[in-house]
Amino acid sequence: MSSFEIAARSLIGTVFLISSLSKARSRGAYRDFANSLAQMRLVPLALEGLAARVVVIAEFAVWVLLAVPTAQTAWMGQFLAVGLLAAFAVGISQTMGQRSPVTCRCFGVSSTPVGGWHIVRNALLASVALSCLLVPASSSVSLGKAMVAALVGLVMGLLTTVLDEIFALFQPITEIDTREPSARFPIEPQEF
Repeated sequence: MSSFEIAARSLIGTVFLISSLSKARSRGAYRDFANSLAQMRLVPLALEGLAARVVVIAEFAVWVLLAVPTAQTAWMGQFLAVGLLAAFAVGISQTMGQRSPVTCRCFGVSSTPVGGWHIVRNALLASVALSCLLVPASSSVSLGKAMVAALVGLVMGLLTTVLDEIFALFQPITEIDTREPSARFPIEPQEF
């Protein structure tokens, strides 16, 4: 396995690990995800609950398959990742045509509406996973190189999951509270 393959498995695995756990961490988080999926109007109403469950189960399957250290499971995990990421990109592109924005619940907490950036992100991730499927397996790398590659993939995966929040830091502030500080932060009288 090459350094690239290790980094790619780590990147894709981290993204799907965080994505699946963020949706399954609580009933409220799962409900928020299922509601955002329903707002996308991609499947018939009767299938919305099933679609939400299938997405979460498939996301869990990707990172579990990539974590198992065999070529066969890695191939299945990357194949499933390519399919999911392509489906997500298509779904987002169809959703962007709707009048009301739909919140991206890809990683659970973002309040960013789905948009072109999410399609680009999913296409880039799919291309990484696809490259692992198309490039023949190479010889093994040293333990040190493997650890560095895994760490690089992990950091890239973590950054990928918080890019909405990072981008939000650079957005203009749309509303500024011009009230006096005492009006914004009232101090309650203390009794002694």
